[in-house]
Amino acid sequence: MKLPDRMKAYCKKCGAHTLHRVRQEKTRHRGGGMGATARNTKRNRRGYGNQGKFSKKPVTATKMASKSSKKVDLRLECPTCHKKWVMSRPRTKRVEFVRAQ
Repeated sequence: MKLPDRMKAYCKKCGAHTLHRVRQEKTRHRGGGMGATARNTKRNRRGYGNQGKFSKKPVTATKMASKSSKKVDLRLECPTCHKKWVMSRPRTKRVEFVRAQ
């Protein structure tokens, strides 16, 4: 996927539309883990039997449905106030930044 290295976006801090610098963000900064509902359910179910932890058959690596691509996170930076934030894009195997004219 070809993306421009600068794109026009709205900065909430400045309150203006400006040409933001775009970079690809590392995927480790994407949120993850268990949500509040999953944490509460896990806590509430403690002490009540097996929870299906050991009764399931082990899944081999070939049967696991792995994704062939990852979602792209773009880091936008405002040129006036230097505020940065992450914007998510659809799945793609490769991202190439093209110089904007």
